[in-house]
Amino acid sequence: MQAPLLQLDNLKAWIEGGQYPVRAVDGVTLTINKGETFALLGESGCGKSMTALAIMGLLPSPGGRVVDGSIQLDGDEISAYSEVAMREIRGNRIAMIFQEPMTSLNPVLTIGEQIGEVLRCHKGLKGEGERQRILELLDAVGIPDPPNRIREYPHQLSGGMKQRVMIAIALAGDPELLIADEPTTALDVTIQLQVLTLLKELQQKTGMAILLITHDLGVAAQMADRIGVMYAGQMVEVADRQGFYQQPAHPYSRKLFRALPDMDKRNVTLDMIDGTVPSLSQQFSGCRFAPRCDYRIDSCERSEPPWRQLSAQHGARCHLLEQLDTAQVDTQATVQSTVDDNHQEQALLSVKNLKVYFPVQRGLFKKTVGHVHAVDDISLDLGKARTLALVGESGCGKTTVGKGILQLLRQYTSGDIVFEGQSLNTLSGELLRKRRSDVQIIFQDPYSSMNPRMRVRDIIEEGMLAQGILADAGQRLQRVEELMQQVGLRADMKDRYPHEFSGGQRQRICIARALAVNPKLIVCDEPTSALDVSVQAQILNLLKELQQRLHLSYLFISHDLSVVAYLAHEVAVMYLGRIVEKGPVETVLNKPRHPYTRALLSAIPRLDPDKQSDVIRLEGDIPSPINPPTGCHFHPRCPEAMPVCREKYPGVSGDEHTTRCFLYGS
Repeated sequence: MQAPLLQLDNLKAWIEGGQYPVRAVDGVTLTINKGETFALLGESGCGKSMTALAIMGLLPSPGGRVVDGSIQLDGDEISAYSEVAMREIRGNRIAMIFQEPMTSLNPVLTIGEQIGEVLRCHKGLKGEGERQRILELLDAVGIPDPPNRIREYPHQLSGGMKQRVMIAIALAGDPELLIADEPTTALDVTIQLQVLTLLKELQQKTGMAILLITHDLGVAAQMADRIGVMYAGQMVEVADRQGFYQQPAHPYSRKLFRALPDMDKRNVTLDMIDGTVPSLSQQFSGCRFAPRCDYRIDSCERSEPPWRQLSAQHGARCHLLEQLDTAQVDTQATVQSTVDDNHQEQALLSVKNLKVYFPVQRGLFKKTVGHVHAVDDISLDLGKARTLALVGESGCGKTTVGKGILQLLRQYTSGDIVFEGQSLNTLSGELLRKRRSDVQIIFQDPYSSMNPRMRVRDIIEEGMLAQGILADAGQRLQRVEELMQQVGLRADMKDRYPHEFSGGQRQRICIARALAVNPKLIVCDEPTSALDVSVQAQILNLLKELQQRLHLSYLFISHDLSVVAYLAHEVAVMYLGRIVEKGPVETVLNKPRHPYTRALLSAIPRLDPDKQSDVIRLEGDIPSPINPPTGCHFHPRCPEAMPVCREKYPGVSGDEHTTRCFLYGS
């Protein structure tokens, strides 16, 4: 039997410096074979990235160190290597793709210089040989026009292109092991598909092994040969892909599956994992998952569960594996919701011919030489207590639609925005300010949308003060406490600051802040995109519960179609500033018409790879909204484009389910 390429044996990596050490990696054992993809799953704070950093010898300094265990690379023990010795390993035998490419790339160096640095350091290439290898790498990762791209800076590239550059840098040293830390977390499904397909193709060509760190079960199903689940610094389950997805063994793994949103769970409450990952600066005496486990017994609290092998490829750490092994894996929660998808109300919001054009100015006198057509003539209606989802790739104008409706871009906006029969375009000053309490927004990044110097009570109370709601300070404080309890936060947390909360708790604070002024419509801008699946389930359940109880309407902006399938009543698909398809969510997602919608849906990773539909690959990125293509904006990327598509933009066809495509008439 071939020896594994990478073997971790009881690895412990701690971060010291506080009162107690943080046991970020606490006894992890795993193997990765040559040419294999091993996916590491788990929530934030479980130790996945710290495991990767320990392998790379990049633990945080000062304080981070390997205190016990073994790291063997192709039989060589590298855990005790000096920094000088590890420099020969990093970027050469082991390479790493970090989660956020923009913070990993040097903004003042061209991409050619950054790839060349690896070639000079590890391959000894210089001059024309270096340049030719850079061009080969850029071509290998699918970046068009390498001779010109080689001179560009990171800010000139799209998100997908920046991630491709990171892959090119990682491949420059011909690594035996590639560590990919959440390589697709912030990418659209189409770009995600391109990156994952690229990694697969490169793996087949080079024979490298991949350690894929992700919290996306669909991505793991598409990529992995074997899967490991981490919780609180420990490995709690390891299995081959088929065994894991057919019969997950550990209660934590099962909870992750049940927390996933999809169309089949629209009428049930998603199963949440109560609580959070425990602090790793404590000594554990029992099972680390016990406080959050539905099956816990007394022994779970008293003693640490042993590792048990269920088969040659499948093992887990749990006291109850024998009992759970015979239980049916239920991926559906049983708590029924009262959502009524057929409920129709008079339109709360009606948007007609909305346009948001930003001027492009150049020269000393700021002469306008063109416009960015961010939102280009869209119309939509949203009823009371309903959710309309806006979906599409980054840059298509989804967030700008939300800001246009909120009247935050008035100087660039035209069209008619009618809310409860009143045109918001005609309001100004005090009248508009009063109306703002009816329409609120939840931003994508909760931390950057809150003042870090303000306590939570002041953040939530700020809107009430601005709108003159509840003149008495005592009443406002009582309302703050009520709102915190309403969104699942303890009232005694009100005097804390934003940095003292987890990501999911910060998003709950933002929801409480929006609710403080008694809104009727909330614009939700990617509110779950950066959250773990367990925290995402908490937020989605909360949004659905608040809608039922308070009759709220949501304009839900997202690129995650599984979330849209669970939460939305109607969906509108945007491409380059225009809506190309719109209708009831079940109809659009189950019977998509527009080629762009079909491509988006085909790119979603399925939990069962055997059920993955034929993927429609879109070449290139969205064209520039400054100079959109003539005719149908989608025709340069459309696999079904016809000559007429290049000549004029298609009209609307259909009634309840509308499409703008010449395949269905115009």
